Amino acid sequence: MLFKEFTTLLNPQSRKIVFGICLNAIGGGMTLSLLLVYFHDMRGFTNTFGGLLLAYGSIVSIVTSTPMGALVDRVGPKKVMIVGLLVNSAAAFSLSRVETHFQAILAITFINAAGQAIWPSQTVILTRVTPVADRPKIFGFNFMLLNLGLGMGGLISSLIIQEGNLRSFQIMYYVDASTFLLYLLVVLTLKGENVNRYIPKAHEPKNGTYRDLFEVKPLMLLGMGGIILFTFGYGTIQAGVPVFATQFLDLNPKWLGVIFGVNTLSIVLFQPLVMRILEKYSRYTALISIGVIWAVSWIFVGIAPLLPLFVAGIAICMSQLVFAFGEMVQAPTIPTLANELAPEHIRGRANALMSLQWSVSGVLGPAITGLMLGADLPELWVATMFFGCFASIPIFLAMKRLAQVK
Repeated sequence: MLFKEFTTLLNPQSRKIVFGICLNAIGGGMTLSLLLVYFHDMRGFTNTFGGLLLAYGSIVSIVTSTPMGALVDRVGPKKVMIVGLLVNSAAAFSLSRVETHFQAILAITFINAAGQAIWPSQTVILTRVTPVADRPKIFGFNFMLLNLGLGMGGLISSLIIQEGNLRSFQIMYYVDASTFLLYLLVVLTLKGENVNRYIPKAHEPKNGTYRDLFEVKPLMLLGMGGIILFTFGYGTIQAGVPVFATQFLDLNPKWLGVIFGVNTLSIVLFQPLVMRILEKYSRYTALISIGVIWAVSWIFVGIAPLLPLFVAGIAICMSQLVFAFGEMVQAPTIPTLANELAPEHIRGRANALMSLQWSVSGVLGPAITGLMLGADLPELWVATMFFGCFASIPIFLAMKRLAQVK
């Protein structure tokens, strides 16, 4: 599968969305892996506070996801995205000026609330403008471009960041804030009924509720399994690896740009290959394989403290290379399944509900990480993450059995 095979599937609307996501990801790539480092080294906050703050942000996401999903269905994804991008830009800028715990809490509150306006909305639009048969490839391509942006941001941050230099960290947040505004300009050019409120057809219910979604049992199992999977994957990788690498392995913060750059570069290079392999297997087999792959990635984290400093850095890089392959399986599989199962008239609610995978895991992952690393228990933390990666497999097996029955 060549890169061109992805681009030929794009239409003018989907091309704009994936371009905007990639552009916005550059700012996120510069700041995402360094947030706890910034709070600890530049603002003097403890790791425990930083981890719990990220967990709090995910609680905000959980609380706001339900009304945001309903809002997408009622007024349309484009309008919700516009407001979300404006708020997120202002909140990202405010992080550069944070000096007190309260200011940090306020910034994280608006960032996560705005995120719940943006992510479900852009997923709804991308789903609606893409034919059903092409969705796995487009979701995979979108993920590849997202990571291209994140990787570019990570590499840029490694050049900008100067250890102990507050100004260098602030510049990153200025750039992050500006990428939301650039994405806004792209969204403003979107046209057509797919970006506006969905008008139910004659045979469809005129209104929908979250109760309707709860009746779609495979979707509920997918969401539950995803929460567990992401808790021991994304939730702890983003919060824990930067702290583990810089404070327990004594790696320079510049390593973080390289470590996460390896992750994103791997996705850009190998996503087409993974997509070709996935075509040979069912999506349920793909779901089960994610946890196994991510468990392997934690083995490299676990052996890193036993190695010389430079080799330990390479081991963390290898962990992110392996983790990337699990991501490349996850990206086209979970969103495609979710949107196949979701009724169109409540698609906004469905994608908001699925975003809880990120939000809830974002509470549990950073909280576990903050408490364990704050208590100086890095070995137990790694072991917990390794075994936790297998916990979603029984749920996905149940989902597979349910699908076979139907």
